[in-house]
Amino acid sequence: MSGGVLGLALLLAAQAPAQAPAQAPAQAPAQAPAPVPQARPAPPRPGLSWEEADTVARVLRRIDRRLRSGRPASKDTVVVTEGQLNSFVNLTLAENIPPEVSDIELQLLEDRLGARARVDLDQLQAKIPEGGAAMILAMLSGVVPVELRGRVQSADGLFRLELEEILIGGVSLPPALLAEIVSFATRSEERPNGLDITAPVALPWTARRVLVEPGRALFDFYN
Repeated sequence: MSGGVLGLALLLAAQAPAQAPAQAPAQAPAQAPAPVPQARPAPPRPGLSWEEADTVARVLRRIDRRLRSGRPASKDTVVVTEGQLNSFVNLTLAENIPPEVSDIELQLLEDRLGARARVDLDQLQAKIPEGGAAMILAMLSGVVPVELRGRVQSADGLFRLELEEILIGGVSLPPALLAEIVSFATRSEERPNGLDITAPVALPWTARRVLVEPGRALFDFYN
């Protein structure tokens, strides 16, 4: 789970390969059956929908096409609702979410972002060396709820979440300790030092800033 959850979700989306539209053969046989749409898994919980997730995906494809053609990403402010964001993160970006994390729920508040998720601490502990954060996590086990809330700061193409409250399995943690956990849990060949949740996240697609209001996020772009 990242402190810059909103910005991270957008970055993951930017890395997802675009799907080229299928093209029908020039002369299809009359008896050829119509293609069967690929079934998508049912949403894991009420409140999520593929329709809302697809709305965000269409907006991102439109922005990508405009940028590729040399035009500004968007002349107008792009509004993403809380429901659309949750559906996009949990459904469209499901394969990009670390396996230790599930059931993400984002809350868009006045200048603040809240997040809830379930985290498998047994899987997470295997990635963290002894001492420090490992000693805190050793007090807990299994899949536990994680909650965080923070103040959104966004300007000049950057997004940062100043963490104010962090609970793991009901235990309050200081931001520095959470930063240590995330750093170890997200290390990879591409990111040997892991993710630094205390650092600002660069917004993709020439986004200038994100304004967070109750139930929605507003993205302004450079023109």
